[in-house]
Amino acid sequence: MIHDVTIPFRFDTSPIERQIESYGAELVGKAIADTVRQGIYSVMPKVNGWYNDRTPTKDSEVNWRAYVDERMKAWLDENRQEVIDEAALLLAMRAGRTKAWREVLEELREADNG
Repeated sequence: MIHDVTIPFRFDTSPIERQIESYGAELVGKAIADTVRQGIYSVMPKVNGWYNDRTPTKDSEVNWRAYVDERMKAWLDENRQEVIDEAALLLAMRAGRTKAWREVLEELREADNG
């Protein structure tokens, strides 16, 4: 004859659960970071340019100068008139402060009127 005997036994699994949760969060964080990093590297210019067809896998393989040059050129193309206007305004403000500039401006005004 078989008898089922139940022995009450209490076991706290919360430390093990916290350890597993921590380890899982760390693995998920690394996986997300690697995926994002590879996505970014895949669109970045390479140090060796067309000599190297493979995607960069670390910062030292990315041609940061080419990237910044490209982004800066795009920004300047987009904001060209605003940059010119600001530069002209600053130049005019500084020109009015010096005697030599005031004399040049007076000569130009006289030439335009005459």
